[in-house]
Amino acid sequence: MEMEEEKKEHSVGWSYDFDEEYGENNEFVEETPVLTREEQEAQVKQTLVDLYTGIVLGAVLLLVIGNLVLGGDLKFTLGALAGVITAVCLAGYMYHSVLVATEYPEKQASGYMKRSSAIRMVIMIAVIGAAVFFLGIRGLFGAVLGTLTLKLSALLWPVVHKYNPFTRAK
Repeated sequence: MEMEEEKKEHSVGWSYDFDEEYGENNEFVEETPVLTREEQEAQVKQTLVDLYTGIVLGAVLLLVIGNLVLGGDLKFTLGALAGVITAVCLAGYMYHSVLVATEYPEKQASGYMKRSSAIRMVIMIAVIGAAVFFLGIRGLFGAVLGTLTLKLSALLWPVVHKYNPFTRAK
């Protein structure tokens, strides 16, 4: 009874087919396109190119501002370069992980992605630890900021994706 009243409320003044958008349990049903494996790989590769572009832009910005503020400190620059190289490697590893995870059933894919995330975290900690050991505190700041270019790239992805000259026009 309540469901029929709700249908009437929605149909007043315009035509509204309640059953097309909502399933049997009143759950919203959204039609998503089914992509082929090749289309999925192309989308992930496109995102990777955008992330790489954002990392490079962030690295240039980081190195210019960091060297202006610190007066061209070599330890900071080496730490930042180590962090940026780590960010590039982590983005590539994420690309590989996503492609492998799409081959597994949902539960196994979730577990695989959690393991790959833990591996990425260990790699970041190892690089930052090495920067502290070999380069000191300025190397630490450089490595942390260099690694964070991956996060910056992810935040700026919509802008980079829209204006990236290295991506295919659709």
